[in-house]
Amino acid sequence: MPGFFKTGLAIRKFLLYKNMRAWVYFFVLVATVLVKLLLADCGQAKAQTGSGVPQEVAYILKMPDSKAKVDTIIAFAKRNRKNTAIDTLFKLGFALITKLKYTSGEARLLNAYGVYNRDFSRYAEALDNHTKSLELAQQHNDTETEIFALNNLGVVYRRVDENAKALTKHLEALRLAEKIGDDFSASVSLNSIGNIHTVLGNYADAITYFRRGLVLSEKANNYLGISMNYNNIGEVYEFTGKFDSAIKYYQESLLFDEKIADLKGIAINYNSIGSVRRKQGRVAEAITLFKKAKAITDAIKDRLYQADTYNNLGNAYLQSKQFDSSRQMFFNAIAIAKAIGVLGQQKTAYEGLMKLNERAGRPDSALAYSKLFKNYNDSIVIESNNRHVREMEALYATEKERARVDKLEADRQTELVKIKNQRFFFLGMLVLFLLVLTSGILYYLRYRLMEHNKRLQQELDIRTQIATDLHDDMGSTLSSIHIFSELLRKSGDNKEELLTKIEANARDTLDALDDIIWLVKPSNDKFANLWQHVREYSVPMFESRDICFFIDFPESISEIPLPMDVRRNIFLIIKESVNNLVKYSKCTEATITAHDEPDVISFSIWDNGIGFDPEQLTSRNGVKNMQARARSMNAEIKITAANGSGTQVQFWIKKERAGADAA
Repeated sequence: MPGFFKTGLAIRKFLLYKNMRAWVYFFVLVATVLVKLLLADCGQAKAQTGSGVPQEVAYILKMPDSKAKVDTIIAFAKRNRKNTAIDTLFKLGFALITKLKYTSGEARLLNAYGVYNRDFSRYAEALDNHTKSLELAQQHNDTETEIFALNNLGVVYRRVDENAKALTKHLEALRLAEKIGDDFSASVSLNSIGNIHTVLGNYADAITYFRRGLVLSEKANNYLGISMNYNNIGEVYEFTGKFDSAIKYYQESLLFDEKIADLKGIAINYNSIGSVRRKQGRVAEAITLFKKAKAITDAIKDRLYQADTYNNLGNAYLQSKQFDSSRQMFFNAIAIAKAIGVLGQQKTAYEGLMKLNERAGRPDSALAYSKLFKNYNDSIVIESNNRHVREMEALYATEKERARVDKLEADRQTELVKIKNQRFFFLGMLVLFLLVLTSGILYYLRYRLMEHNKRLQQELDIRTQIATDLHDDMGSTLSSIHIFSELLRKSGDNKEELLTKIEANARDTLDALDDIIWLVKPSNDKFANLWQHVREYSVPMFESRDICFFIDFPESISEIPLPMDVRRNIFLIIKESVNNLVKYSKCTEATITAHDEPDVISFSIWDNGIGFDPEQLTSRNGVKNMQARARSMNAEIKITAANGSGTQVQFWIKKERAGADAA
């Protein structure tokens, strides 16, 4: 099983990259699977001679005859459903049950044996196993096993296209599962009922059941159930022409199947995604996916899904006008479907052969297959099934309502008794409630006052900081302009140099004033405005030094609000980083990027310059200022540098720090 799972992951990797390297990788892994199958067959042959029995099987065989041995066989069979070697263990288990008169264990063993037969498409045997299991479970009041037997009967009936019988079993299982609070089994029932509605074309009802099943599967940590519900929701979207949504849910389902190494589920999702790609006209991609599904279904010997895969390949080859290949695929599907007694796949194959002969200009053959297709046309059955579905759901709802009314009446009688004995208690609770309510109101008002004071203090701190910045930045530069003006008045030789300095100081003053105006302007309280301001500052700096640059902030964060202090600190960290790389790095390339992550927004300023030694930081590079600004907004900051290897400044701010404070 692990080898197959790795193959499935590699196939998925092929889907993502689609290059020659992936083709080679794919075919090597397919060869590996075939080798493993040969080895497995050899191992099975050895097991029959007694020389290659797996260690766990050997341990079970050596156990003393007891009920615990039967339970161990059942547990092993559930984990190894596709291993034909466990036939021996089933025979041993049934013999022990007869010997020990372990009838309660017989129901569970029959259930496991039925699932085993179903996986190898032996549906008549599976129905017999689950029916006997159901009867024994009911005799011993074993509700859990009874639910499993009912759901398994429903699954087998669905496999052989008897939807009315399937629905009866699944609704019965759902009623019992809800009664005992078995979320896992309830999710299985809901998923199966949704599948029946899908087959009958009741897509809105199907979605409702799948979503209910998905909630319960997630609650019960039933990854297989989650995967199945995702796939089934995707199927409904595919049938209704919503292909993008279908692909989304199929891919979610595939991820869960890969997580639990469910090869059959992986094959089903390859088929599902391929079906959508075929309908979108991407036939070559669809054929590739169907071939991957075929490799898996051939390996696990699931004949139902082998027939489904052959039909999918047949339709894809037909769409790409590969008529000979298409015809062979449909014939293969018919042979398998007849062998296991499944009508739906036969109908699909006959329909495909009818269309194939129409396109190939063989009207006589097309007419013959059209008659065969119509023989399997189940429109009347669908109508009858729909009526039966509604009747069964109504009966289920009536029984559920009756049970609810009985429970309400019992609860009412109990409540009347409680009321007589709890009047004084109620008065006490009322007084306590009023006290708690009053305390809560006082606490809330106090909290509001504290928050208001906190905001006022923050505003005061920001104003103080702005005043300090005005004094430090503009005061020093204006003083410099004054000094240079005096020197200019007295000097006669270096006027151009002094004028240049005066111009530079005036520009710095204007930039500082522009930053302060931008900061205090209320309309600039979003990331989009920050991004624009960063560009306005950085681009001229980069262009002045012929630095190739890339600046990118994602659209997903553009509307996130930013409080003034956070906006100011983010800009000043980026500004300090840009100043350093322009002045000292001697770089030719630089990037300023932001990334939207689940809980944080990350920023990165990178250059390919000469770097510096982090152990010899000076006040000139402003590292301490950047670290202080990051701390003030509870952000993490990381500066990565080395001599000759460029510099990267990264910092992360929590989304709640941005949005909550702005609110």
